[in-house]
This record gives sequence, structure tokens and C-alpha cells, in this order.
Amino acid sequence: MESGELIEQSARDNKFEFIKKIFSKQNLIFLILFAILINLLYLDLIIAKGVNIKTIEKIISAPAFDKSSENTACLNECKELINKEIGKLNKSTPVISSSPTPTKTPASAQTTSSTTREYYVPFGSGSGNSSDWKDLAGLQASIDSNGYSSIKSVVFEVSLHVPTGNETASVRLYNSTDNHPVWNSELTFNGNSSSVFMSSSPISLDSGNKLYKVQIKTQLQYPAIVDQSRVHITTN
Repeated sequence: MESGELIEQSARDNKFEFIKKIFSKQNLIFLILFAILINLLYLDLIIAKGVNIKTIEKIISAPAFDKSSENTACLNECKELINKEIGKLNKSTPVISSSPTPTKTPASAQTTSSTTREYYVPFGSGSGNSSDWKDLAGLQASIDSNGYSSIKSVVFEVSLHVPTGNETASVRLYNSTDNHPVWNSELTFNGNSSSVFMSSSPISLDSGNKLYKVQIKTQLQYPAIVDQSRVHITTN
């Protein structure tokens, strides 16, 4: 064999060995993995490019806000929708109205209107059987007429009964400070075993602080029971 042919044969053998090394088992696995990696990188680039393109297209296609353009109609529609939703929330939320704090009325006073007040001065209960006027023990109270502004009316009120039911009895209010009966305060009970409420004609209280007492007299000197007695004052 000539030297040229030997050189050519040697070159072919080297090329074959190189190719054999390249396509060996380990190198083949490496080439496959490298090809897969290249494909993944390519796919990532394509996906990223697609997303960016879509994002850019949305930004470009979005209408620019211009106060002087017709885009303000969209803004108005958005406001209307917001107002409707707020209205729904307001309807569904219960409205709690504030009620005024009640004012305390004294136990002896009652308010019948914005300008009229009623006061009750209690004397209590007791019994008597005297044939002439006599104070009922414990039935007394001090009343200062000057402590009531614009007195409209004053009446004497009594609930009375006679256990036997067969005699008349009379009661009245007496000004113990000035030693005289209170005019028009006398009440006559015609006899009843059940308690009867009676109210006098309008009376006048003397000016200033006076001590008033309840007096009673009976027809047959049988006991007469005063279940309740009081002075009813009405002011303007």
C-alpha cells in the first residue's frame, strides 16, 4: 500500500473514531438533553413574546381618558352604577331615629299640655264621728300658694264612705294658720258603704305658706272613713 493511501486510511479511521465517540451512549444522552433544553428555551421565548404582545395590544387599544371627549360618558355611567349600589346599601341599612330623653315629672305633678301642669298635695286618710267640725288627726299639709306660678284652679278632692251606710257626713278644708275654713271646700256625703269620690267647687288658697287641715262632722255620730284626701292645683 502506498503512503498516500495509508494517510487517507488513517484519516478515515480517525474520523470514524471521532464519530463513534460523538455517538457513544453518554454523549448521545447529553445531546438529547441539550436539544430538549434548547426547545424549552425556545418555547419560553415564544410564550413570553405572546404575553407581551397581548399586553401591548390591550394598552394600545384602551381608550385614553380625555375630559373633553365622549369618554366622559363612561365615567358618568360608572358614577351612576356606584350611586345605585350606595342607594341599595342605604335601603338595606335600618335607620335608627334618635328619640328625646324623657324628662322626669315630680311625683306630685302631672303635665297635661305644653303650658298646663297639675299638682296634687296629699293629706292622707282617717276617720271621725264628731257631731261638729273636728280636725282629723294627721290629715294636714303646708301649702305655699306663692310657690305656684299662674294658678288656674284649685279644688279639694275626697274619697269617703260610711260603714253603716245610713248617715250623712261632711268634710272641709281648714286654714289652721289663719283660723278659718277654706271657702267652697265643704263636701257633703249622703251615705254609702262603698267609697265615693267627691270634688269641691273651685277654692282659693290664701297667699303665702299656710297650714291646712281636713275637718269632718257626722249626722248620727257613726264613724265616717276618709279613704283619700288631697288638694288638686292646676297652673297655666
